[in-house]
This record gives sequence, C-alpha cells and structure tokens, in this order.
Amino acid sequence: MTDKAAENKRRYDSYSNDWQRDCFNSDNGGYLVIDKQRIAQGNLSKQEKTKYEKEYDMCSTLAQNGYRIEFLKLTEGSFDIFIDDISADLKKTKTHNNMVNYAKKATREQGARIVIFEFENETDMIHAEIKRLQSKCISGKYYFTKKKDVVYDF
Repeated sequence: MTDKAAENKRRYDSYSNDWQRDCFNSDNGGYLVIDKQRIAQGNLSKQEKTKYEKEYDMCSTLAQNGYRIEFLKLTEGSFDIFIDDISADLKKTKTHNNMVNYAKKATREQGARIVIFEFENETDMIHAEIKRLQSKCISGKYYFTKKKDVVYDF
C-alpha cells in the first residue's frame, strides 16, 4: 500500500458511526463514506431512491478512481459531496444541454466549488461546453459512462 493509500485508510477508518464506510480501494487510496441520514433519505420514495442510486453510482466511480468521497445528507440548496475535501455537486446528463446552467447553479447557489459530470456519450458539443465552463472560471471533473476508469479535470 502506498503512503497516500495508507493515510487515506487511516482517514477512512476514523469516520464516526454517523457514516457508513462503503468501499476502500487499497491500490489508490480512494474511498466512499456515506452519511447514514443520506441513506435513509434515499428510501423515502421511489424518486428519492432513483436519485440516490444515480448519485451513489457516481460516488463509487470516483472512489474507484482514487478520490476520497464523503456522500452528504440532502440539504435543500446545497452541494452533494466532498471530493478530496472540496465541495462538489453531481450532475449526470445525456447531452450537453444545460451544462452551463447546472454548473452556474451549483457554484453560485449551492456552495459547490466544483461540478462533477457523468455523460452517457462523448460528443464534440460536450467538449465545447466544457471549454465554455472553463472560460467562465467554473472548474470540475467529468467522465463518460462507457469509460468510467478515466476522470478528466476542467
């Protein structure tokens, strides 16, 4: 285990009983912990379960790629996770439509420092919108559903 992975394992093991320790990747030190209140919120309705499962899948992907993920309880108007101690909002979308609006809302209204996108398909328009986000000084990460083992920064 690398020094980074060992340090992350110590952090992972130190979470209180308010958190569910979900997964730890000993190769790269990535992990996922989930606020137990968030798990309960995901069981309130079919709609909340669907949302929880989508966000959980994104969190799991990020953890497997070496990031430290804290999946937070739902709080009205707030961001979804901490990724390596940075506040972030999760967005899964099929197309480039509304990317800039999603990112503006997340960073200006929800307190996220970055936005994380999962795209179903890679298109030229998605890359163009990422450049638009960069020009607006909005940063984040993204990956594609069919290539979950590679996470890009913008």
